[in-house]
Amino acid sequence: MTTGVVVEELSVRARSGTELLAQTSIQVPPGTITAITGPSGAGKTTLLRAVLGHLADGTTRAHGSVHVCGQDVFALEPRALQVFRREHLAYVSQDPGAALNPTMRIGSLLAEAAARRPTRAEQIAALGRTGLPERVLRSRPGELSGGEQRRVALALALARGAGVLVVDEPLAGLHGQLRNEIAELLRTLAADDKVAVLVSGHDTSALHRLADEVISLGTARATLRPAALAEHAPEDKVAFRATGLSARAGRRTLLESVDLTVGAGESVAIAGPSGAGKTTLARVLAGLHTAASGTLEVNGRTLGIGSARSRRDRRRIQLIPQNPLSTLNPKRTVLQTVSRPLRLSGVPRRAVPGRADALMRQVELDPALLHRYPDELSGGQRQRVAIARALAAAPEVLICDEITSALDTETAAAIMRMVDRTRIDTGIGVLVISHDMSVIAGHCHRMLVLADGVVVEAGTTGTVLGEPGTSHTRALLA
Repeated sequence: MTTGVVVEELSVRARSGTELLAQTSIQVPPGTITAITGPSGAGKTTLLRAVLGHLADGTTRAHGSVHVCGQDVFALEPRALQVFRREHLAYVSQDPGAALNPTMRIGSLLAEAAARRPTRAEQIAALGRTGLPERVLRSRPGELSGGEQRRVALALALARGAGVLVVDEPLAGLHGQLRNEIAELLRTLAADDKVAVLVSGHDTSALHRLADEVISLGTARATLRPAALAEHAPEDKVAFRATGLSARAGRRTLLESVDLTVGAGESVAIAGPSGAGKTTLARVLAGLHTAASGTLEVNGRTLGIGSARSRRDRRRIQLIPQNPLSTLNPKRTVLQTVSRPLRLSGVPRRAVPGRADALMRQVELDPALLHRYPDELSGGQRQRVAIARALAAAPEVLICDEITSALDTETAAAIMRMVDRTRIDTGIGVLVISHDMSVIAGHCHRMLVLADGVVVEAGTTGTVLGEPGTSHTRALLA
């Protein structure tokens, strides 16, 4: 029986006829790593899901076949495919936290994933291989950072003992040291356990170091390149000021006494290792994490921390998530998605279509896409839709949480230029959470480094990156 993965001339189309994946052939033998790269929209995620025998609703396999461990996955009935996946396949998505049951502790998830109930020592060993401490066994997914959730998902894949591991963007959104550790884990898994590993990504240099073979899908598309932005100094006016922010999850402290100020028209970065508290800070500022304390002012108005906010106050701070696919309703068109915040902001119903059209142009999207669904868009297009939805609320503060981590370099640069232009044109304050030091260096005036929920370093971006004063900051540059 042929083992590993064999894809032959596979092509996939959306319900509209849009080609999501051009004819592609790959082979991933056991004990090797194959990486799939290419611009946003080239079909990387579509290909990875096809290896699982899964295509998104409204998409069809136009041509070709996929064999895993000698089995044609598209020939299996749903129940048989489910059994086959459990025995032979493990998948880690771009947003692994969405696949983890939020009510279960990590120890229970590991026990459920394994073919037989593992001992506590085996559970600890599985976490140890992914660099996670024993205490994580008692945690629930919501108490972990995005990087920790990704490592838990990899630990669950290890517990499965599957012969094929499919990982979508395993290195995205991770700081340098952790990215190296995850890459080494995948190499060890392939070499020692003879697993066929298929990964996707945009960091071509990292993928070439990681994989035995790198396959590029699609061709780079022309991207709108606006004229170079003039050097823009932020205003003296404060967009928002947070003082003494603290947050907890159960008995665990996630943030402790964090102070943060962002001026109108200023861009400030938050960096730090996975689990440092970056996303928790964003959620506290957006009013989504209620077990929190401290004070927050937006343009002189006090907003509640850890308590309910009025609709008007909720719109003042808009959070753009790392993975828009997990927050865009798959049953709503882009027009329906951006119409809701427009209507809640008081835009008359008859004026909504025109405002939606203007928003699409503001984020450099063709208004014709207003009538598409999220699964008919590329990753870069979905991220722009998420930004358009945030801007529809006319915010005074924009929080960008790893918004470029799953995008190719050209698309990521275009997204950040667009955010810069919006910041300069409107004078809003922007908080950028990122592991990508090139994004921070190119687009942020100042930066703060978080570690274990506290600020360990702060200053102008050039000073912090040029003369890092802590081991935490140096690890980000690894």
